[in-house]
Amino acid sequence: MALIDRRLLSQVISARAQEMSWDSFTPTDWKEFAQQAQREGIAPLVYWVFSQREINPMPKSIREFFRAAYLQTWAKNQVILKELASLAIRFEEAGIEVVVLKGACFALTLYPDIGLRGMGDLDILVPADKITRAVEIAKTLGYADILRDVAPKLQEALNHEILMEKQITPLITLEIHRSLVADRSFVYAVPVEWFWSQTENLKKAGYANALMLSPIAQLLYASAHIALQHGEKDAPLRWYYDVDLLIRAYAERMDWDALLSQAKNFKWGSALRAVIFKTREYFDTPIPREIENQLANISDQNQKLVEMLKHKPATHILEEFQKMAVLNGRARLQLMWTLIFPDAAYMRWRYQFQTGWLLPAYYLIRWLGIFKDGVSTLRSLLHK
Repeated sequence: MALIDRRLLSQVISARAQEMSWDSFTPTDWKEFAQQAQREGIAPLVYWVFSQREINPMPKSIREFFRAAYLQTWAKNQVILKELASLAIRFEEAGIEVVVLKGACFALTLYPDIGLRGMGDLDILVPADKITRAVEIAKTLGYADILRDVAPKLQEALNHEILMEKQITPLITLEIHRSLVADRSFVYAVPVEWFWSQTENLKKAGYANALMLSPIAQLLYASAHIALQHGEKDAPLRWYYDVDLLIRAYAERMDWDALLSQAKNFKWGSALRAVIFKTREYFDTPIPREIENQLANISDQNQKLVEMLKHKPATHILEEFQKMAVLNGRARLQLMWTLIFPDAAYMRWRYQFQTGWLLPAYYLIRWLGIFKDGVSTLRSLLHK
C-alpha cells in the first residue's frame, strides 16, 4: 500500500512527482489519495496537474471525483467573486476602502485559474471607523449576521471581524475585518495601521476599486494566520501552497529585510520562521541563504505559543485552555465565565430546545458534560 501523506501531495501539486510509479497504486490507494487531497483543500489542483499529462493514470471514478471538485470550486468562486465586485462598487460609492484578503486575493493573483483555489468564505478588510457602515451596506445586498459565540459580548471582545451570510446557492460567508489576525484581547495582536500602509491597487486582477496587500504584508499576514491564529495543527496543505506561490510569484519584489524587520517589530518572527520553513519542507521553496540563517536565529515572546499551537489537545477542556493561552488576563476570565454560564439565547441555539422552563435542565446537562471532560482531561494529563 502506498504512503499517502503531505509529502506526496505536495510533490503532486508542484509537479515534482513525474517519475512516480502510479501503476503501483491499488484502488484503496487511489481512494485514500482522493480523500486526503480533499481534506487538504487541494483536490482542484490535483485535477489540474493530472489534466496536463498526456497519460492520466487515475481510475475513471477517481478522475471524475477530482474533475467534480474542480468544477464545484470554479462555480462557487465565480459567485464569490461576483459578490466581491458588487461589494467593492457599493463600498467605493460610500467612500470605504476595501482590501481583499486571503483566498479571494490568492485566487485572483497567484493561481492560473480561479477554480484551483477553494475558498471557505470571502475575507475583506475595511477601516475600523467605517465597519458599521460596511455592515449596513452588506445587509442591503442580502447579508445577515451570524451568531457563533457563547455570548454577544464575548464575540465583540474576541473577534476582529464581523461574520455574515447570504442565503443564496452556494451559501456565501462574508468576513468583514477591522484588523488582521487578532484584535485587542489577544497577546499577539498588532496595530492594523502598518497593513494599511502596505496596500496597492488590485486593478491588474480586474478589480480597480479594491486593494490588496503588498507581497511582504501578505506573507507576514499569512504566516501569523497559520501559526498564531489557527496553529499548524489546523492548517491544511493549501495554506502552505499559498505561501509557496507568494514567495515565487513576488520573488523580484520580496523585500526580505523589510519583512524580517516588521516581523521582529510585531514579535511575529517565530510564526514567520515556522511557516516559511514548513513551506520549504513541502515545496522546496527558494529562500535566500542569508534570510534562512536570520530566520533560524529569530526568537520572540510568541515562540512558545507557536510551538503549543502545533499540537491538537486531547480533550475539549485542554482545547479551551489552549485558546485562553493566547488571551490577556481579562479576556481569559471572560471566556471561562461564558463557557460555564452562556446566555439563554446561546443555550437555545446550541441545544435546540424551545420551552423556556427547560433552560435550567440544559445548564445541568452542560455542566455534567464539562465535569466528564474534566475527568478525561485529568486522566490524559496523568498518563503523559
